[in-house]
This record gives sequence, C-alpha cells and structure tokens, in this order.
Amino acid sequence: MSPFETIVPIVSLIVAFATVIVTAVLMHRQAREMAHERNALALLEAIDRLTSPELIAAFDELANVNKRYTTDEDFLSRYPSSPDSRANFVVGQMMETVACLARREVLDASLIVDAVGHMIRARWKALEPFIARRRRLESNEYIYENFEWLAKYSAWWKDVPRPNHPNYSPTQFDK
Repeated sequence: MSPFETIVPIVSLIVAFATVIVTAVLMHRQAREMAHERNALALLEAIDRLTSPELIAAFDELANVNKRYTTDEDFLSRYPSSPDSRANFVVGQMMETVACLARREVLDASLIVDAVGHMIRARWKALEPFIARRRRLESNEYIYENFEWLAKYSAWWKDVPRPNHPNYSPTQFDK
C-alpha cells in the first residue's frame, strides 16, 4: 500500500470531521440568533398588548371603581354583572398574561419595565385599592399576583444602576 493510499483516507476523515464541527458551530450560532429574534418579537407583542387601546380603555373604565360600590354588599350584588367586571376581565387577562410570562422568565421583565414601567406602576397604584378589596371579599390573595409582582419589580428596577454601557452614559450626547 502506497503512502498516498494511506494519507488520502486520513485527510478525508479529518476534512469530514472539521466540516461537521464547523457546521455544528454555525448552526448553534444561527439558532441562538433566531432565538433572540423570537424573543424580540414576543417582547414587542407583549408591549403592544400592554399599550393596546382596549387595555387603556379598560383601565380608564376602572378609574374610581371603588367609589361606584360604596359598601361591600353593594359590590357583591352589583359588580359581577357590571361593565366594571368586563373591564376588570380585560385588565386581568392582558396584564396577568404578560406579567406571568415575565415572572417565569419567558419574557425579559427588565426590558418590559424599561419600556413601559411607568405605565405599569401608575396603573397598579390606581387599581391597588380595588384589587385589595376584591382579594378580601373573594378570599383570594392570588388575584392579580403577577401584575403586582411586575409593578413591584418595575419600582425596584427603576432604581437599579444601569449597566456600564455607552448608551447609558449621561454624557452620551454631549458635544
């Protein structure tokens, strides 16, 4: 057997092995980029839902909801069939869904609160007395627990020092 007949199969195996390694690395990199793209789209969709006209209208409808039900008996008898109940359902569905995904780290909570944190904190503060009343009357401490978590996370996050990055520099736009 000549040296050529021995070397060619070995070189061929090395080339094939290198091809497999390079392909695996490139595929891993592409999969990671695709995951980032999917996450960005999911985050944009979540922010779109949190700022949707339907949700804003529901929050507006729930403004001063506690003043419309002066007693607990009044609340228990009139609230279940009221427009406030429907508005509350819309708020609960949208806010709890996004907040749950953020709490479970499916969505990046820090990016959500960077984008719409003030709105989340303001809406939570406006509804907190109503939510406390519902929790008490319905004996359910879990009503809006994810929305509350996201609002508290947002309040905490706004005070966290920003990363050492040029886009967070206070002198970024100085001449």
